[in-house]
Amino acid sequence: MNEKLIDELRQKYEGKKVLVVGLGLQMGGVGLAKFFNELGAKVTVTDKKTKEQLRTSIELLKDYPIELHLGGHNIDDFTNTDYIFKGPSVLWDAPEISSALKKGIPVEMEMSYVAKYYPGKIIGITGTRGKSTTTNLIFNLLKLSGFPVVLGGGLPGISTIEYLKTATPKDYLVAELSSWALSGFHREKVSPHIAVLTNIYPDHLNYYKNIEEYIYDKQAIFTYQKKGDYFLLNDNLSNQIEKVRPLFFDRLTPRGPQAIVSKKVSSLFQNKKIAFTSSQEYFSKKDFPYNLKYLRGDHNLENAAAALQVAKILGIDEKKAINIISNFKGLPFRQEIIGEKNNIIFVNDTTSTTPIATEKAIEAFSDRDIYLVLGGNSKNLPYEKLLSKLSKVKKIILLAGSFTDQILATLRESSLDKLSKEIFNDLEKAVEEAYSQASSHKEKAYILFSPGATSFAMFNNEFHRGREFNRIVKKLIKLT
Repeated sequence: MNEKLIDELRQKYEGKKVLVVGLGLQMGGVGLAKFFNELGAKVTVTDKKTKEQLRTSIELLKDYPIELHLGGHNIDDFTNTDYIFKGPSVLWDAPEISSALKKGIPVEMEMSYVAKYYPGKIIGITGTRGKSTTTNLIFNLLKLSGFPVVLGGGLPGISTIEYLKTATPKDYLVAELSSWALSGFHREKVSPHIAVLTNIYPDHLNYYKNIEEYIYDKQAIFTYQKKGDYFLLNDNLSNQIEKVRPLFFDRLTPRGPQAIVSKKVSSLFQNKKIAFTSSQEYFSKKDFPYNLKYLRGDHNLENAAAALQVAKILGIDEKKAINIISNFKGLPFRQEIIGEKNNIIFVNDTTSTTPIATEKAIEAFSDRDIYLVLGGNSKNLPYEKLLSKLSKVKKIILLAGSFTDQILATLRESSLDKLSKEIFNDLEKAVEEAYSQASSHKEKAYILFSPGATSFAMFNNEFHRGREFNRIVKKLIKLT
């Protein structure tokens, strides 16, 4: 037990009113509510979702004297409290949050709060794609190399704030950091000891007003680093940035003492005068010229290279690190092979919520015919490159949603012979259609579930969608 820190926090929060905005289903809200309740705070949780939608999370709080206000927000909860902890998807300029800030009520977020108090070292990973895989690669690397390490951030089922109870200065926290979580880092002016940026593509434009806002939040991964910290960048980042925003990083305000900026960094950031006090290191797929036994695609070689770069910084034996990284089995719901029947392999890539993610999946599974289950709700992202990639797909089975509505006219013009006759509101029927189509051709094939869109048209989130796909596939394999 980190008694000194917990005693300090108890003195600060005991008897105070704490509002948790967003209970959610991934443990973040539940963990916050428990943590502050155990410090002696009077905790209220508010969420727009209903009691039925949040049933599994509510069950975890049944033994705690925590007040739940569900199915909407009451402005009084926000203006009559001492502290607010908001969930990642809650907008900073939401009317309720704005009202609280105007009254001077502190509004914080879990990950930036943890970063502020964590006594050990934090390795933070962000990027549009690959951050979960890279986070787990690095965590696995440290764990198998004997480091005292925990896994946290935006990964489902984890309450990162709980680690404050036991963390010591010798401990490492490896954390996935979304752009949403990083917005809190800007406000607290903190960055991880080792920051990894896997890539940048347009994303979350249904949340952000423009791409500049999205990129600005990502910048917090390194903006507040100090001397002795490390910033690891994908060597291909400059190409990605050029496609995203020619003036990338132009809004960054230099902080800290002036530092010499390398020519490569200077070019990457459009020759802006950026003050770097941390060390910059680059990685690319060429830096990991080894076989990945379970992961596919160039993007995963980049993820592996990032992990290897971390190993070098921490002094882990290179041969040992390469062996650990090469044998990493990957994560559920990310290009995950679920089963096979009659030479047809079922692949669950439900975490593909952007067009670029589906592009990567098509590239990774190009050695067989692909029957692609595609569609859902839009994030207002560019999709033209994905549409051109669909020429490599044998058949396209569409799921209903606003993203599907956006691309349908173009698909009918360019890929009519590839389209299923029906747009499906039912995932089970869509998978059955894909299997029927693949079976009729009697060739080796993939049924690739890589929607390229969000799940909220039919599911709570992409993980709920992924679990349902697995259930459908296992039933289908058993029946046929």
